[in-house]
This record gives sequence, structure tokens and C-alpha cells, in this order.
Amino acid sequence: MKNRKSRKISAGFRPETRFAWEQVSVARRPSGRIAALEELKERLLQEQARAASNADAWSCLRRAADDAASLAWATPCPLLVLPELFAEKAAEARLRRQRQLEILERSQGIVAQAV
Repeated sequence: MKNRKSRKISAGFRPETRFAWEQVSVARRPSGRIAALEELKERLLQEQARAASNADAWSCLRRAADDAASLAWATPCPLLVLPELFAEKAAEARLRRQRQLEILERSQGIVAQAV
């Protein structure tokens, strides 16, 4: 092994080397864009909800709309992206709901035998 000399290095910051940073909050974003995105989300949700038959389907669609809006907001053009994202999320939600209903239907026999 080599014998290494160690030397101490000061890690202190002087005032002239401090970094300036600015905190960005949601409140600083233009409220018009947020309102427009929420309005579009609600309009798309209402269109899809007309086909929904019960409250469970409605809650799945609401969750899909919220997820799509969150993802769309992270893009440069959220109003342009939201309709397609919501369509994909709504289709996934309907498919998931259908699978859940099928599982529930199949498990009814198992539950009846267990009781």
C-alpha cells in the first residue's frame, strides 16, 4: 500500500459563494390555465359518465380523469394532451372494472360454498 498524505480541506461557504434559488409553487402558475384544464377535465368526464351505469363506474372514471389531468399538467401543452390521456385512462378503468365484476361473479360460488 502506498502511504498517502492527508490534508484537511475547509468545506465552509462564504457569503459570495452561496447559491440563489427560487421556490416555485402551484399558486404562482397562471390560474387561467388551471381553470381551463379543470373545465376540460369535467367536460370530458361528463361525456364519459353518460355511459356509466352506476356509482362504482363513476368513481373509476373520476379517478381516471384526475390521473389524466395530473399527467397532462406535467406536459408543455396540457389542454392538448388531456383528451387523449383521459381516453386511455378511461378505457383502462372500464377494463379494470369489468375484470373486477368478473372476479366478483366467479367468487360468488366459492363464497356460497364456504358459508
